[in-house]
Amino acid sequence: MKRIAIIFLTTFAAALSLLSCRREPPVGTDAFLLEFTMPEECRPNTFYSGHTVLLKGSVNYEFETDAFGLVTVDSVVPGIYDIITGVELTGAQYKALLKTPAAIEDNARVMVGVSVMNKRIFRAEDLRIQLSASVLKSLLISKVYYSGTRDNMDRTYTTDSYVEIFNNSDEVVHIDGKYLGLAESVSPAAYPAKDNPDSIYLRQICRFPGSGTDYPVAPGKSILVAAKSARNHTESASTSVDLSGADFEVKVIEGAGNPDVPMLPIISNSTNIQTLNLLSGGPNAVVLFETDEDVLSWPEVFQRGKTSGEMFRRVHKSVVIDGVECLKKPAQTDPDVNTKRLQSDIDAGYTVITSVNGYNHESVERKVSRTEGDRVYLTDTNNSSADFVVCTDPSPRNYGKEGLR
Repeated sequence: MKRIAIIFLTTFAAALSLLSCRREPPVGTDAFLLEFTMPEECRPNTFYSGHTVLLKGSVNYEFETDAFGLVTVDSVVPGIYDIITGVELTGAQYKALLKTPAAIEDNARVMVGVSVMNKRIFRAEDLRIQLSASVLKSLLISKVYYSGTRDNMDRTYTTDSYVEIFNNSDEVVHIDGKYLGLAESVSPAAYPAKDNPDSIYLRQICRFPGSGTDYPVAPGKSILVAAKSARNHTESASTSVDLSGADFEVKVIEGAGNPDVPMLPIISNSTNIQTLNLLSGGPNAVVLFETDEDVLSWPEVFQRGKTSGEMFRRVHKSVVIDGVECLKKPAQTDPDVNTKRLQSDIDAGYTVITSVNGYNHESVERKVSRTEGDRVYLTDTNNSSADFVVCTDPSPRNYGKEGLR
C-alpha cells in the first residue's frame, strides 16, 4: 500500500506540474498608435508633444507623446483601460496656440487634456483622440476622509470624517457664501450621471457663512471642514485625526459641538441627520459650488418611481467649482462606473478606498503637481483617478507626504 501511495502522489505531482507548465501569460496585442490632437480652437500644426499618457487597467502603462502627438504602443495586455493625459498651461501660453483671440487672463491656469474611461482594447486598433481645454478654478476639494477607523477599544469609529478645500491659485480667494454638497447615495443609484447629463442631485447642501470677505483662503492654504465633530479624535482612536483646529464644523446650532469652531449649517437635507453624512464605505460624491440664486428655490425630487422618502435637490452642473467622485468598492469586482453621480466634465474618473465597508483609516488625497519653495500646487486634471491617491494616514493640511508626490 505504501508503494501504491508513493506512485499515486508522484503521478499526481507530475500532473500538477504539467498543468502549471501549460499556464501561459496572456498574449499581448499587436502594436497600435494613439494620436492626440489639440483642441479644435487651436491653430493647425500645433502638436501635443512630449507629454505623459497613462493607460490604467489591470496592468498600468506609461508613455510619452512624440513631436507630432503620437504614441506607439508596442503591446498591451488585452483589457479595459482608462486613457489619461493632460498638461497645465498659463492663459498666455494657451492663447498663443489659438486661431482667434480669447478672453482668458494671462495668469489664468488652463488644463489641456483628456480622460477616456473604460476603453476596450482587446486587439490592435489605432485611436485618434481629441483633447479639450478648460480654465482651472482656484478652489479644489483636496482631501476627503470618510472611511473612519477603529477606536482604542477596537470598535468602529466614524465621527472623525472631514473635507478639505485648497486654494490652488496665486491670489486670495474667499470661501464666503459658497456651497458644499453631497450627492444622493441610494442603491441602485437614483440619479446617475449617465442618465442625467446636466444636473446633480444632492442629499445635503451646506452654505459657508460670511458676507464676502470674512473667510479668506490664502494661496496654497486650505479650509478644513469637520463633517461631524471638530475635536481631537486621536484621544479616542489612535489612528484617527485631530480636528480641534478645523475652520468649520457641520452642525445646526451655533455653539454646539466644539464652541470654538464656527458652524457650517446644512441648508438642504434629505434626512434628519444633522451632520455631513459621509458614508464610511462610500459612495460619496462631493461638490463645491457657487451661485447667486436662491438654492432653496431649486426643485426637490423623490427617487424615480417613488412618492415618499428622501427628496434630492437638483443642482445644474454649470455652478460647480469642483467635484470628487468617491465610489463604493464592491467585494469582488471593480467599482461600477455606471453609478457615478458626477458628469465627466466635473470628474472624468473616480477614487475609491480599498475596504468595502471602511473603518480602515484611509483617506483620498489630491496629489502634488509641483513645489515652488514652501508653496505646493496640487494636480488638477478634472479626473480623480489621476489626481488622487489613497492614503492610510489621514493628515489634515499636510501636503508634504511622500505618497502625494
